[in-house]
Amino acid sequence: MRSSRRTLILEAAISIIEANGVNALSFESLAEAAELSKSGIIYHFPSRQELLVGINQHFIDLWEAELVELAGGPAHELTPQQRLRAMALSMGSNAERAELLMCVESQGNSQLSEMWTRIDNEWMPDPDTACDSELATASYLVQLMSYGLWAHDHVRNSHLRPEVRAQLVEAVLKQIPSS
Repeated sequence: MRSSRRTLILEAAISIIEANGVNALSFESLAEAAELSKSGIIYHFPSRQELLVGINQHFIDLWEAELVELAGGPAHELTPQQRLRAMALSMGSNAERAELLMCVESQGNSQLSEMWTRIDNEWMPDPDTACDSELATASYLVQLMSYGLWAHDHVRNSHLRPEVRAQLVEAVLKQIPSS
């Protein structure tokens, strides 16, 4: 596969979702946005499901690279607190609309949901044990606050000013339990 064309297609798909939502994404709209033939799109992504998998994997790869950079290493080499800090820093920025929509959309698709579950399990506290101890509860509350910051500007009519967002991220980081 020619990765440059594949990347071009993924970027065009993301721009369609960003502007008009997931339902606006079709092979026709994508061919037009990517300036490729429909058969050129289908060569790389033979089905809508494979396209959605590709888009989700693209977002997951970008996010995982960001988490590794913020944390200074891969998840398996870090303490739970280091992983939680990287996740809070990452999610402290505003979500791209397309990424948020794809995360929401993935909940109704087992293949896509499993993709996100893998990275969630590596980097985030386990929701099934969130109330097993004070440490687990405190850690999961940091996770929930981080989710709130990430989605905030898409669920509120007003957006957080950058300086307010930075202060809130700092406040969340202070809530990370030490052990």
